[in-house]
Amino acid sequence: MGKETGQSVVGVIDNIVRLGVMFILAIIFIIMGVAMWDSNNSQELYKGSFSAATLDRNWTLLSRGTERKVDLPLELNTEKGEEIELVNSLPGDLSDGMSLMIRANMQDVTIYVDEEKRVEYTTESIKDMSYYIPSAYVVIDLNEEDSGKIIRMVICPKEQPVVNEVRISYGNNVWFDVIKKGLPASVFAIIILILGVLMVVAAFVLRKYFNANTPRNLGFLMINIALWIISESGLRQFIFSRPSLTMYFSYILVELIGAMACLYFDEVQHGVYHRFYLVAECIVLGQVVLNVGLHVLKIADLYVTMKYSHMWIAFCAVLAIATIVIDIYTKRGRTYAITLIGMVCFIIMSLNELLGFYLNRFHVFGGSICIAMLFLMVATIIQTVYDEVNGFENREKMQTAMTINTIQTIAGAIDARDEYTGGHSERVGFYASRLAREMAADYDLTEEDILRVHYIGLVHDIGKIGVADTVLNKSGRLTDEEFSLMKKHTEIGYEIMSSLGQEIKGVLDGIRYHHERFDGRGYPDGLSDTDIPLIARILALADSYDAMTSNRVYRKRLTDEQVREEILKNSGTQFDPALAEIFIRLIDRKELSVMTVEGAAADLSGVVRKSSLLEDKLQRDLLDKVDIVNPTHIRMLCYIMKLMEKKGKEYIVYFASAKSMEKLEEQIKENSSNHDVFLLYTNEQYIIALYDKTEEEKFVFVNSVRMGCHDVKMVDIMDMLDS
Repeated sequence: MGKETGQSVVGVIDNIVRLGVMFILAIIFIIMGVAMWDSNNSQELYKGSFSAATLDRNWTLLSRGTERKVDLPLELNTEKGEEIELVNSLPGDLSDGMSLMIRANMQDVTIYVDEEKRVEYTTESIKDMSYYIPSAYVVIDLNEEDSGKIIRMVICPKEQPVVNEVRISYGNNVWFDVIKKGLPASVFAIIILILGVLMVVAAFVLRKYFNANTPRNLGFLMINIALWIISESGLRQFIFSRPSLTMYFSYILVELIGAMACLYFDEVQHGVYHRFYLVAECIVLGQVVLNVGLHVLKIADLYVTMKYSHMWIAFCAVLAIATIVIDIYTKRGRTYAITLIGMVCFIIMSLNELLGFYLNRFHVFGGSICIAMLFLMVATIIQTVYDEVNGFENREKMQTAMTINTIQTIAGAIDARDEYTGGHSERVGFYASRLAREMAADYDLTEEDILRVHYIGLVHDIGKIGVADTVLNKSGRLTDEEFSLMKKHTEIGYEIMSSLGQEIKGVLDGIRYHHERFDGRGYPDGLSDTDIPLIARILALADSYDAMTSNRVYRKRLTDEQVREEILKNSGTQFDPALAEIFIRLIDRKELSVMTVEGAAADLSGVVRKSSLLEDKLQRDLLDKVDIVNPTHIRMLCYIMKLMEKKGKEYIVYFASAKSMEKLEEQIKENSSNHDVFLLYTNEQYIIALYDKTEEEKFVFVNSVRMGCHDVKMVDIMDMLDS
């Protein structure tokens, strides 16, 4: 009692500590929110100004020999490649350490102050520069002496006939708005890059343990997109020492997006559309190689040919959308439903980026596609984990199914080898599962548990595979020595299944302990009461019930009343009394169907198996000292018949005799097929086993033999049952 009270106090303290920590964190979040967004900050320290002034008014535009006053930003009515000049006066209140900035949108820009060239950003000023010079921020330093001087900008638009605003501020404050706008996309891109590298590395490391192709391809796509965003970032002049070179890899990276996305989509969709994606990938890669070649040969600039690559990217997007629509319609999309949502989001955002390139000259690349990539990555990881969990469960099920198939095969072989227990394991499995179902409510057994009981019943006698035929199939009762050998089958079976593992829970207990007795006088370990595993106590009843309702060479099957009396008499000694009571209840309610007919093994439809009849006749003839020519051959025939019966195939069995056995043998040989079997049973009688014959084929065979051997007597083994 004191121990329980102590545990209760500890539990209360644990809860108080957890709630206290959560409350403190909540308070901290609230205070942080106020600190970040509360505008009542008049008493706080002044952090200075990052503002920049604009020099956008009263510019003089000189173009085509004319001049006019304009304000910036300005869209030009000039041809691409046509040079213009803009002239203005610098403010009169400049001071040392100030800067002036203008964004060159794929333009040659040269800035003069009082005709002194302060900066030149042109195709000619940079070695091996493309005609379509990358966009950049052009910055010059200003000082107090520049106050009021004339500033002249010579601009040659290559693509977009526009002049952006001019900004002036102290130090590098001119970069503040640029950084503010470009930082989120750049940070996102760096995050995507890091995550992409991690995805590729993780896929490489874990490739032996699961299908890593999908996360690997996604990782490469993420790296490709992240590098493209960084190369197109407004901050590239901070990131790269030679930002002018970004044009080469930024164009190629954006062109590769289509091919990389197709590789990823193809893997996600399990290669169903592999040929279509392969064609798209080859086209995109071919276009990239062609574009680079044309640029190197100075036939066409990368920027010009990139537009054709954009068409193929759009084609890849349309192809992906088409395959997704087909998968949704055919319900194939269910196999990657989680990733499918991310794929649709990615395609939409990618097309948005593509349209932004053509429709919005101020478009900031990367924001929307980064969000899509994060969403797609999360969806892919969840899908991969989900698939692996499902795959693991399916592999477990397949492994269990393989084990079960092996068990059923072995059980069939054991039953076929055991002359007097044909179908015994199958029947024990059925009886045990029926008992387990009746017990389910009281013993919390699930459907899976009941099925497991059935399978363990099938293999409970697997150890008989190690028992000698002379003991296993002895005609008559076993001697004490022989019985001691027979009892070893539980330990032999335990060792066999131990080496195979235990995919089916409880199988080892069922095999080893199904001959233990409730009073402790069983074998092999003398367990008693509930020390005997439940599965073994169930099998003990099922095994004994089948033994009592089957024929033995030394007795006929017991009557239903005798069986009931035996179970009651041995309740509490041989059997668990609680289970015996349930079993008796099943018998009394006639809810347990005996799977033998007059003690002979029958199939599920109640038809007596011919192999069982032949076994029964052989055993009785041996007990009656009938001179069987070769009992081993007859047993082998029984074994073959049992195997075929398991597959739903049948032998039609006749006992045939005639005055001239030589002539009878000749007729049997002449009219039988390679699949039929005929054996000399006694010196005066043949066994003929016709394999899987129709009624017409059976009729033809019998008549042909009788025509060739007029005094032949042929008796169907089924007629022996009727008689």
